[in-house]
Amino acid sequence: MKQLPPDTVRLLSSSQVITSVVNVVKELIENSLDAGASSIDVKLENFGLDRIEVRDNGQGIKAVDTPVMAVRHFTSKICRHEDLEHLETYGFRGEALGSICAVAEVAVTTKTEEDEISTQYTMDLTGKIVSQKPSHLGQGTTVSVMKLFKNLPVRRQCFSSTKKCKEELKKVQDLLMAYAIIKPELRLIFSLMQPLGVRLSLQMTFPLAENPLQFFIY
Repeated sequence: MKQLPPDTVRLLSSSQVITSVVNVVKELIENSLDAGASSIDVKLENFGLDRIEVRDNGQGIKAVDTPVMAVRHFTSKICRHEDLEHLETYGFRGEALGSICAVAEVAVTTKTEEDEISTQYTMDLTGKIVSQKPSHLGQGTTVSVMKLFKNLPVRRQCFSSTKKCKEELKKVQDLLMAYAIIKPELRLIFSLMQPLGVRLSLQMTFPLAENPLQFFIY
């Protein structure tokens, strides 16, 4: 991963702003797809406000790249603005993880095929690593996003009602539906840990997909 030059950053316009749970899920799923994942597990706790976890079996992040994996404008997708003409990936600006770190607590666990064990990294709000420890997880990357909007109480207040949370959950459901349809070879599992007293009735089935999206409520 390399830092984009200032002139390219300016040409790519405004920085990314995370405003909702579905924003986070979308960015993390697209990172997984860019990493060549064939299986992605998405887990939400309390509609994603307490925890969002996206786990994949992709290529993982090389140890040499981990110090800057969540720092803004570091990317392996492009080196200059002209590369956009040949872009074949979802993410390319080096904004996703950095933007999420700015509004939540983030931990990344990753392992490549060459690594003996996986490592869990904890980031600060600027995307820099503040701690790391060994993990038991297999090849791929798991991103855990905790306490979404913890330092932005006004934005978190937007999700204070159960109605609003259910509307956001429906957006996540629709997003996963879209990926399940356009990626029939992709295995998707969506798990929801619901707050006590909240009743939900959601169902996902895709007869056209080779591996239908599975949905669980706990």
